[in-house]
Amino acid sequence: MAFDLARFRDLAFARAPLPDHPMQTEEEAKKLIGLLPDNDPGHALAELTQWTASLNATSEFTPGRRARILQLLDDASRVLWRELGQQYLAPAGAPIEAMDGDAAILRAMADSASEFANGLAIVLDTGEEGSKLVAENYALLSGRTLRWLGRRLALTYMLQGAHATAIWERLHRRFRLAVARGVVRDMFPAHRGAHYNSSTQIEYVRALLLELAHPDALRPREIELVYRIAARAAPAVRLETERSDEANFAVVALADGRPNKAALLKKKAEAPWYIATANCLQRLRGLLERDLGRDPAEEDTLFGRGFTIRERNAMVKRVLEHWGLDPPVRRAQRVPMAAPARVLGGFENVVTVIPALDKGTPGDAAAARRELQLKLDQTSKTLSRAKLRAGRVGAARVIDASAGGLGVAIKRADAPWASHGALLAIKIEPGNDWFLGVLRRIFSIEDELRLGVQILAARPHVVALRTETVKRDEVWEEAMRFEATFKEHYQRGILCEAQRLPLKGGEMLLTPKLGGRGTQFNIPLAQGGEQRIRIERLLENTLHYQRVVFESLGDKH
Repeated sequence: MAFDLARFRDLAFARAPLPDHPMQTEEEAKKLIGLLPDNDPGHALAELTQWTASLNATSEFTPGRRARILQLLDDASRVLWRELGQQYLAPAGAPIEAMDGDAAILRAMADSASEFANGLAIVLDTGEEGSKLVAENYALLSGRTLRWLGRRLALTYMLQGAHATAIWERLHRRFRLAVARGVVRDMFPAHRGAHYNSSTQIEYVRALLLELAHPDALRPREIELVYRIAARAAPAVRLETERSDEANFAVVALADGRPNKAALLKKKAEAPWYIATANCLQRLRGLLERDLGRDPAEEDTLFGRGFTIRERNAMVKRVLEHWGLDPPVRRAQRVPMAAPARVLGGFENVVTVIPALDKGTPGDAAAARRELQLKLDQTSKTLSRAKLRAGRVGAARVIDASAGGLGVAIKRADAPWASHGALLAIKIEPGNDWFLGVLRRIFSIEDELRLGVQILAARPHVVALRTETVKRDEVWEEAMRFEATFKEHYQRGILCEAQRLPLKGGEMLLTPKLGGRGTQFNIPLAQGGEQRIRIERLLENTLHYQRVVFESLGDKH
């Protein structure tokens, strides 16, 4: 059942403002929290968000009383976030690796996190000097503020939003204020009843680690897992004002500065903080040795459930690479461009514009088969033109390029297919060639999306594939009469490099779940007969496509 975001926002924000806040004392707050609906975490979180928003909108509370009530609301929200998170990650009760959850849940969480972060910021800004309770609990309040800001940062990346800049400004400001007060490393219980502690620095480092993992290149559920792994790693990371051999990264805690390799950091008036990750890496390596005898598709239990062991290991390997002493270079040199472009997303749309492989000159014996193929091609072209017209609504533009990719800007409304890992066909106008690419990075600026596209092939070609389980004569006879039958028995593959039939072998893209190692296909040849190919191995197996290496098994007639 889909999460009802409109209902959540009506409960949280659309109701008439109350003349007096219902939580004038801690006792009243505890009573109301006890009345939250059971078995409906969305409704309960909406109520907590509404109370927090109304608390933020009134000035009748002293900083101390505001802080006490906010902490109660904060603690009450924890179990609800855990339940909603499980609904997002495993809507059917078990994690599904290839599928992200209901984005409406993430939007509701982002709304709630924003109110909690704003409320705690009001406490700190209004009570910093005049409230004894705030002064005595400054470290705890500061750390919880950074935790909500870090959660907002993760959700921003999960929702492909444009608010990361503003969030980093607030993260840096809160960190600097805690440093100035001398409480940045002061420990406090991570939450009520917790058996482990946190600090402002730990929460700040957690956000730094998330950024260093390049979340804009990850799917939403992968971002969530990296954020949880960062929570486990952050206490072992050292943040220092002096660089050491173990500090490979640095950040200037000013404006919207982002962490980067220390060697690449530009000199600024503000001194950088150096990030030493070496101590956390050994602990993370140990995670790869767990559960070696278990099925990788089983549910992991280390990071709050909702993920498989395979997902956990993949993200642990990623952070070991990106937080290590020799992280990958994020970007090759990019050349600015300003060229109009056309973009189609999704395998079924992409194959309609990529040209078919040159079949060569058929002989007389293949005349009937050639005539049949022309009819089939004509039918497919009719469908292709319709799909192309649908896909060309709204123009895109290429804004930069590198040796392996393109930066593309497109209106959000013109890119309903935009998701990490989506297969794309891109034509830079006025040229005629279509490039084959994969969407690796997404972020938004107002109503426009900025896409980072990895180019897989500059001259891709489409070939027809038939499985061995189908009788050839029946297929050709039915295909001549009904295109639906052709589509049922034949699939399209996309060759990543130009060849002529018969194929020699190489890389090919297939529709999701079409084959596995050892799967065989037949390719019709223009001169008659077929060529048989076999998948040697899978290079990628995603929700959007399979990328395989195939070999030729020879021709047959």
